[in-house]
Amino acid sequence: MWILVLKVLNGVLMVYMLLLSIRIILTWFHGLTYSKAFKFLAMITEPYLALFYRLKFLRKGIFDFTPIAAILVLVVVLDMINGLLFYGKITLGFFLASVLTALWSGVSFILLLFFVIGTVRVLVIVTRRSGDSPFLKVFDIMIQPIVAFVMRVVKLGRRATYTQYLLLTVGFLFVFWLLGRIFINQLVGVLRALPV
Repeated sequence: MWILVLKVLNGVLMVYMLLLSIRIILTWFHGLTYSKAFKFLAMITEPYLALFYRLKFLRKGIFDFTPIAAILVLVVVLDMINGLLFYGKITLGFFLASVLTALWSGVSFILLLFFVIGTVRVLVIVTRRSGDSPFLKVFDIMIQPIVAFVMRVVKLGRRATYTQYLLLTVGFLFVFWLLGRIFINQLVGVLRALPV
């Protein structure tokens, strides 16, 4: 009986996560937020998202990571349900591995997002294309705090250009993502092997 309940709960949470993801994507397109479909999605997802809006540390400047946190919590819950369905029990190691995997997914997404933004910005500079588009200005606003941090930490000398720091930032983002992925995969393997 409980297996059937877990399967139904798993299905409901998968559908809810899909609806939540669609709602988040629709917010990227301003005109769509006035549609009936968006209002329906907002009615279903807003109570859950409101729990995360209270966590002020998830919102920094123009960045709002509350939707990512909301999805990652659902991912951990789904992982626990699938663990119960597959293994019949949840160990502390399995739970910690699931939480760590979800946290890394969020961090990995952010690192790769900034890596792509930085790479696009570098390509525009290197190909000497016009950087005056509103799209690229948004990219500049997004990547600038990270480049500024790298400029404070790494001193290349007086002749260093913004482009050099941007390239260095893109390189650091990729290296952190790669090393983080290797480390997290090893740690998750250790945690899942714990007998407790």
